[in-house]
Amino acid sequence: MSPSPTPHDPHPLSLDEARKAAKTLRKHLRAGDTAAITRFRAVFASRKAPEDANHADCLHVVAREAGAESWPRLKLAVETANLNREQRVQVLERAIANGNFTLMDRLLVLDPTLADAHFGIQLALANEDAAQAALASDPAAATKVIGRRWPIHHLCFSMIHQHDPARGGAMITLLDDLLAAGADVDQGFPAEPGSDHLLRPLYGALGHANNLPLAAALLERGANPNDNESLYHATELPDLDGVRLLFAHGAEIGHTNAFYRMLDRDSIEGVHLFLEHGADPNGWLYTHPGDRRADDRNALHHAIIRGRSGEIGALLIDRGVDVTARFDGRSPYALALACGNRSMADMLAARGLATELSPAEQFLAAIAADNAAAARAAVSSDPDLWQDLSELDLNRQTDLASDASNLPVLELMVDLGFDPGRKGESGMPPIHAAAWWGQADVVAFYIGLGVDLETENMFGGTALGTAVHGASHCPGRADGDYLGCVEKLVAAGARILPADGHLEMGPEEITAYLEDATPG
Repeated sequence: MSPSPTPHDPHPLSLDEARKAAKTLRKHLRAGDTAAITRFRAVFASRKAPEDANHADCLHVVAREAGAESWPRLKLAVETANLNREQRVQVLERAIANGNFTLMDRLLVLDPTLADAHFGIQLALANEDAAQAALASDPAAATKVIGRRWPIHHLCFSMIHQHDPARGGAMITLLDDLLAAGADVDQGFPAEPGSDHLLRPLYGALGHANNLPLAAALLERGANPNDNESLYHATELPDLDGVRLLFAHGAEIGHTNAFYRMLDRDSIEGVHLFLEHGADPNGWLYTHPGDRRADDRNALHHAIIRGRSGEIGALLIDRGVDVTARFDGRSPYALALACGNRSMADMLAARGLATELSPAEQFLAAIAADNAAAARAAVSSDPDLWQDLSELDLNRQTDLASDASNLPVLELMVDLGFDPGRKGESGMPPIHAAAWWGQADVVAFYIGLGVDLETENMFGGTALGTAVHGASHCPGRADGDYLGCVEKLVAAGARILPADGHLEMGPEEITAYLEDATPG
């Protein structure tokens, strides 16, 4: 038996070296090599048997021997060490703005001078002394663009206050310094290069960074609360304090989709708040950015589609929503039954707003109620029923796939002839919606149907990429089984695409699993 390789000295390896070392370690563990077993137990103790070690476990051992806490941390160390200074500055900017503090700390340990790479980073780090010194030596710096953004954006889009709350006061002090030197409190920069749609400091502080004290300071210093972004994104914050702050400073709902976004959350308090500040339950859903009407829904229709309760529906009716208006050719009652929103349907019926259902609506209601016999009977008696279904009806699997409790309904829909690969909202086929919300059983169902695992949604993600991204970014990720989704997709042949971030944008357990499954 050949001897096991000795541990590497504690210095950053190349990633290829580390992967090869992990594969060699695994081979020696399987062979029962004493030195390999000793190395493995030095890291895992008795938590796992050496003979059961997988590639991810061996990567962890190699990383610990190289002085890193885990494989993803070692990978981060190696990748950042290989960046040139310009690349490190750009990565640091993004890390501070996106709240990736592990990456931020790693870069600053690697090269402490990055903290003073330019005035924007000094502001983003809320380094009060350095930023004030830079401004004192060049007052015009307050109005000089840095990259795509002005200095005030580097400050207001920073999430450094989440890493170190003590820096919050310095951020307000630096805001005042910038404004005193001529910065514009409403300065915008293009959302995308060449776009006419501008993102402003208030949106950065409130909707992006959730920094309410800085947002309040901006408003108190004259920021316009009606920037067509802040109110919308304030509805996405953990509480309603940001919404209340904006309304207190004169925010108007106007031609925004903020009220509709509020209805995307199950918050009757939030709906009350908007109605008290002038929300029109018959107002339009607008295209964004823009001022065109997206479709003919009103707030009741939207609440029904999003699964809101009958209590919220009753509130909208009491505030004057048009209960006679139809959406997608359907009355609110028929829409509620078609979407499986029993709470809304019961409330509407109790208010005398039940309507007679067309054959197509009876068919959809039977499906939503998981009444297979009634659904099959409807199709059997009228084979042309499909022609009366709308695009939204045909796309409904994508809406339902986000919740595993809808699996019986999804199974029935496919059995009846609905296309399991049809793309719905955001260009997502149902398996993407299931992957985003971590619904492993639903993912397995669609895999079993042989759907295309490599098709892309409007964001360019595959089913696997959507699962990996959802594991870190989906609002409901705490309740999802993302590792289960990833395991099922990889086992079914989904391609792991490092260039698309599959090995970077998920939590550590998923990154380790994908590293184990990556060929080579």
